[in-house]
Amino acid sequence: MKKQKLLLLFIAACAFWNSTKAQSYTIESLEGAKVKIHLTRTSSWYGAAISCLADTLFLNDYGGAKEIHVLKRKFLEIDYYTRGGSGFQCRNTVILSVKRNKINASILVTSFGKTFGGDLDGSLYSLKFNVTGDDKSNFKLIAHIYDRHKSYVNPKTSYIKNKQVILNFDPDQNIFYSTHKKIAQSFTIDGASGASEKLAINETIPVISLDKDTYSYYIKGAWYHPGDNDRLFKSYNK
Repeated sequence: MKKQKLLLLFIAACAFWNSTKAQSYTIESLEGAKVKIHLTRTSSWYGAAISCLADTLFLNDYGGAKEIHVLKRKFLEIDYYTRGGSGFQCRNTVILSVKRNKINASILVTSFGKTFGGDLDGSLYSLKFNVTGDDKSNFKLIAHIYDRHKSYVNPKTSYIKNKQVILNFDPDQNIFYSTHKKIAQSFTIDGASGASEKLAINETIPVISLDKDTYSYYIKGAWYHPGDNDRLFKSYNK
């Protein structure tokens, strides 16, 4: 029994050590130079550091990567688990790019959600992305959206939706976006530390709009997710 416990402790220690090792991926910067992006789990249970050259971006709600892909040589797509809840699973997708030796989140959205209402009922929401175009002047991001709700208790509410949304690329801000929207409003920003701060906006900003529940605002160089009661949630920091 003692040997078995020691073996289990050794396996757990190896798993933890492997999870903290950096994973490296090579892409091209938007200027055309080859660069390496390093992904490392932080000491937090839900955290990761993404670094390139001397710049680092920290994901605040990272529970491990499901899939990682290089898109059109210029972008690194990371599909990662986030905190869910009882009867709920979710993932985010961040697509990274590098310009002027800086790493940037070109998009960060909730890309998967699954709720359970018993063995037969439930909802499923899933996004898949691919990039088209040859360079920063004509890149497009295609979002393939699958949205399903199934209810045997109330079958009239059941549905299945499939659609595509095309996002443009802003070569100056290095982001994908759906449209621009005039915002004149004060928000409370909730960050990973639990502290809140106030932010007043009166300008036209890029917006990602995939459906009525999945959208993001790009404010002062970062993506925010709107919530209830005039709140904005930020999933990363630099």
